[in-house]
Amino acid sequence: MSFRHILFPVDFSGRCYNAAPYVRAMAARSKAAVTLLNVVETPPPWAAAADGGYAMEFDVTRMKEESEHQLAIFAGETFPAGGTDTGKVGFEVDSGDPGTCIAGLAKDWDADLIMMPTHGRGLFRRTLLGSATAKVLNDAHCAVWTDVHTETPVPPERVGIHQIVCGVELDNEASDLELIRYTATLAAEWDAGVVLVHAVPGTTARPDMYYDVPLETFLRDVAVEQIGKLQLKAGTDFPYVVEAGPVAGTVRETALQKKADLVVIGRGVIGEFAGGMRTHAYGIMRESPCPVLSVWDKTDVL
Repeated sequence: MSFRHILFPVDFSGRCYNAAPYVRAMAARSKAAVTLLNVVETPPPWAAAADGGYAMEFDVTRMKEESEHQLAIFAGETFPAGGTDTGKVGFEVDSGDPGTCIAGLAKDWDADLIMMPTHGRGLFRRTLLGSATAKVLNDAHCAVWTDVHTETPVPPERVGIHQIVCGVELDNEASDLELIRYTATLAAEWDAGVVLVHAVPGTTARPDMYYDVPLETFLRDVAVEQIGKLQLKAGTDFPYVVEAGPVAGTVRETALQKKADLVVIGRGVIGEFAGGMRTHAYGIMRESPCPVLSVWDKTDVL
């Protein structure tokens, strides 16, 4: 999948420095332009009312000027040639809520990929989609690359994509078909292998028998049949793994066993209250041993 414009949000943390090699590699492979974005976070207007005192004042202009200076230094250090092998690198500074700004600017600038390390503010906030990354995953209508392991520099041999694990849900044929085709295109661009993975419910959450056939075996057989039909329509013949157990754990174990460099999953609507991610997407991102590319699913929009 060739990307045209990659948006790389930067907060000047070590995680962003460690994510930069992935961005350079993806941009070079896709011949994509890259925009580095820093968002000066400003509190909402109602924040000052909490202490009943006085309205807080922020010199946003000065803060943005300082961020522009820092961003120029970051760009020089992480993209020393002034760009990627084939694409242009620019940088912008905005102000407001980081998650909202990133998702909104990605749409305004027609970015088709956002690449950002996962930053959380505690388990509770992450569960409630409270971090900037979770807000982007909820609101952005483009692919989003995330990685929870950017606290340490990545070895050069791990920056490329050699093996992909693609998680299929098998609850929406159109969505799964689009995801498999998307993954096939990405794999062809990187000359990478692909393994499909699907998790069926384990034995602890089922009756013991289903018409004299263990339900777990029945679900496995159904899943295998569905995967075969999907691949026939997609024109692919990828190996697959169908295991019983939690979705995030199954994807993690498959990625570890297959030495995956990237996990690809769908990201769509699961209801207005729950937000714009599928049920297991955030768990997969937290537990994955490698970066995760979540693909916005246009077929799943309510």
